[in-house]
Amino acid sequence: MNILLAREERRENIAKFLAEYNVVVSLKTNVPGDNKNLPECMRAMYVMNKELVKRLPFHKSESFKSKDGDYILYKLAFDDATHIKEITIDLEESHPLGRYVDIDVYTGSNSISRKDLGYKPRQCVICDNSAFVCMQSNAHTVDEVIGRLRHSMKHFFEDVLTISLKKAFKYELDLHPKFGLVTPYSDGSHKDMNYKMMLSSSEVIIPYLVKMYEVGYESKDIDEGFNQVRMIGLDAEKAMLEDSGGVNTYKGAIFLMGVLVYALGYYHQTIMSDPREIVKYISRDILKELEEDPNTFGIEAYQKYNVYTIRHEVYFGLPSVYKSYHFLLKYNELSDKALTMTLIDIISNKNDTVGLKRAKSFPKYFDMVNKIEIIKTYDLDLIEKVSKECISHNISFGGSADVLIGTILVYLLKQASLM
Repeated sequence: MNILLAREERRENIAKFLAEYNVVVSLKTNVPGDNKNLPECMRAMYVMNKELVKRLPFHKSESFKSKDGDYILYKLAFDDATHIKEITIDLEESHPLGRYVDIDVYTGSNSISRKDLGYKPRQCVICDNSAFVCMQSNAHTVDEVIGRLRHSMKHFFEDVLTISLKKAFKYELDLHPKFGLVTPYSDGSHKDMNYKMMLSSSEVIIPYLVKMYEVGYESKDIDEGFNQVRMIGLDAEKAMLEDSGGVNTYKGAIFLMGVLVYALGYYHQTIMSDPREIVKYISRDILKELEEDPNTFGIEAYQKYNVYTIRHEVYFGLPSVYKSYHFLLKYNELSDKALTMTLIDIISNKNDTVGLKRAKSFPKYFDMVNKIEIIKTYDLDLIEKVSKECISHNISFGGSADVLIGTILVYLLKQASLM
């Protein structure tokens, strides 16, 4: 009875909006069963809403809670309802999650059907038959359909994550000039590294990062999953060192990206609203490690000088990454200019233990940071000059580079509707 009432309420809301607008589009999940608000359904809705927002010339949208499955109505001040239906059909057919939602287009008092435009009926998500026929005959169980949705979602997310990770590492690595860091045209301050080595290292560790995401997506115990991910991180470090001949190319990035992608995986299998809160939760005890015997320069620097470390970064929910993400949004592109100015902003936060280690003293480190942070415009001559000075003093900002990679990754994932 509640479901019937919910459907009637949805029809009334559509009719109300059609009294104001020429076209109304409805988005809801397309899964069987009484509970259409499962985490998997909500995540599919979230992704497809992001995709619709990119495509529809809508005036405004409104979300509704419903016993028949939550839904979103888009109000369009646009006359060509047929064109809108073609857009939504293309999205349903082309997107990996499109078969798990219904995107209906209403104009006047009717909805426009696929048949009206000469399209075939929608296909079942399990078999090749008509979705309507399978639904009417109860050919597949609810668990089968939800299981297929979960499988499709996992592969979609992993594919997009893999592509985004490759792009994030490559965008950072290709940037030049870059304050003592390795670029395609310079080894920077690193006599033991070069562009080819860094590129190879990134390609080696990315599958491990995707595996960490998978653990997050599958884990039923968030703390147990995080422990598992840290072991995968050690395996990633080992593979990195084997590939680089013992050179630490991306140890910090493995840790930072590993925490982020694990939290993202857990976020995608739950209805928790913010990956940052997951990062803070799983890292709630991590500062205790700073009291242990120092086996890294970061721990040693903290114990001696109380400096901010990568463990603080995850403990507080990646504030440097998200601050620089919002800085990057001012450019809303991944150009050399945007990324260089974002890197300058990151270095200006003065939280780079890699840079401090190479500088060997606070005065020398802060002197170089101050020379970088006064660069307020994309002046390539000045940036090149300061970069050469970094190289002459054997300083580079590897921790800041790791944050930039994380920043680019967040930017790409948000563009792809994964965050």
